Amino acid sequence: MRGKWTQVWGGRTEVRRDEDDELLGYVESDRNGGWRALTVFGGLLGEAGTVDEAVAELESSGLSSLAETWWYRSPEDGRWIAAVILEARPGEVRASVGSLPDPMRVVTITDPAPDELRLVVPEEEAS
Repeated sequence: MRGKWTQVWGGRTEVRRDEDDELLGYVESDRNGGWRALTVFGGLLGEAGTVDEAVAELESSGLSSLAETWWYRSPEDGRWIAAVILEARPGEVRASVGSLPDPMRVVTITDPAPDELRLVVPEEEAS
C-alpha cells in the first residue's frame, strides 16, 4: 500500500499523504471481503476490491470530494437536500443545507451514516 497509514478506531485505517502527512481519509474492510474508502469525516467515498484500490480512491479524490455537493437526508421529511461542507474533521462534518447554500441553515452531523449524508443521492429518492 502506498502512503502512510495507521490503524485507528473500529477497524478503520488512516490514510495520510506522504508529502505533508495530511489526513486524506480512511479505509475499512467490508463484510464481503472488499474495501471502502471513507472521507475525513467518515462519509462513504467509494467501494473497492482491494485495499490498494481504496487507498488510490482517497489519494485521487479524498480531499477534493469535500468541495463537491453532498446530500443530506432531512430528519423532518426524509427528503435528500443539497449540502455544502463548511468544515470536516474526523467523525464530524458541518454543512450548509438547502437548494442554495444558506449560512442560516447549518447542520452538524457526528459520525454520519450513508443513509444520512452521501456524495451521490439515489436516483429513485431524488427530490
